[in-house]
Amino acid sequence: MIFSFVSKPPLYFGAGAVAAVGEKASGFGWKKVILVCDKGIKAAGILDKVTASLDSAGVIYVEYDGVLPDPVVAIAEEAAALARREQVDGVVAVGGGSVIDVGKCVSVLLTNPSPINLYLGFRNDVNPGAGSILIPTTAGTGSEVSGAAVVTDTSLNIKIGVSGEHCKAKLAIIDPELTYKLPPALTAQTALDAFAHGFEAFTGSGHNPMSDMLAKETMRLVAENLPLVMRQPDNLEGRANLCLAATLGGMSFGDSMCHLGHTVGENIAVYAHIPHGLSCALGMLAIISYIADVVPARVRWAGVLLGLDPAAELSDAELGAQVTDRFRAFVASAGVPTTLSGAGVSADILEAAAKGVETEPVLQRATPKFLNAADALKLMRAIY
Repeated sequence: MIFSFVSKPPLYFGAGAVAAVGEKASGFGWKKVILVCDKGIKAAGILDKVTASLDSAGVIYVEYDGVLPDPVVAIAEEAAALARREQVDGVVAVGGGSVIDVGKCVSVLLTNPSPINLYLGFRNDVNPGAGSILIPTTAGTGSEVSGAAVVTDTSLNIKIGVSGEHCKAKLAIIDPELTYKLPPALTAQTALDAFAHGFEAFTGSGHNPMSDMLAKETMRLVAENLPLVMRQPDNLEGRANLCLAATLGGMSFGDSMCHLGHTVGENIAVYAHIPHGLSCALGMLAIISYIADVVPARVRWAGVLLGLDPAAELSDAELGAQVTDRFRAFVASAGVPTTLSGAGVSADILEAAAKGVETEPVLQRATPKFLNAADALKLMRAIY
């Protein structure tokens, strides 16, 4: 077997790690940075730890707090314009996946001309980004260690990805303390996003021995720790393990890639504007049975993790149905909707979303089984 495994950004992981952000930024030679966040992070007081560290290290910062969930291209451009005017040296992004994606875009746009749409897909002809320190405040996306940034292009009504070495952080700081006060819904949805990363990396056609190892550990950590944290929100070890799962999940799909669960979920989210973690959980529920006939051993592994009898003699169809049931129960136990209607998705958007699945340029690249629009619509209706 021949495979590649691309090195990831350096990590600084542990409770209290965020206190080092000023020292790390100064160590990169940065005198002034743009601090990318959203208003919720500011209101929660999380940003105070970052600014205190920057102040202590003598690093000047200008804030951009206009990031919204599922950010559109215009937000990335607005933040980048501020960064250019202020002549910053680097980017510090503090928040969930949306904030981190915008931070990556700003880093790219500091060294490459706008608009960000010019750099879609996997590219190796883009100038290196200015550099970013990425600090997640949720335990799910793993975006801090991936080489991709996702924003919504409202002119085309699609989510677009900018991917490559130019998107990668100079440093990822993962501090579990920043997740301790996450509300239950956000805790659950982001953890399910991490589980989906592991599952899709493990079952996709791009998997390799390194991604398999990371994907299995991602799924195991979520399966064991999400129920614990939902019961005991203050369980610090459980919170740290979910943070680790998110980071390992980001590493696992970095080379093997996500596939059908994400493309189904993201195309629904473009029209329904539901949270990313929720859309990915629903996408997984839609596609487990669909792929069970082509990767049965891998689907079974995930099912056993969720309580399936490892000795059960099942046809591929029975395996798909039972693993779907196990995952549905796991999602429901975390208080997350298991149907599109329960998530507030209108049936009117399904046909358009299904068409987007068929034309998805990236997330069908590593799929174990191609999904056309007609079958995608059937799968969506089955979980409606």
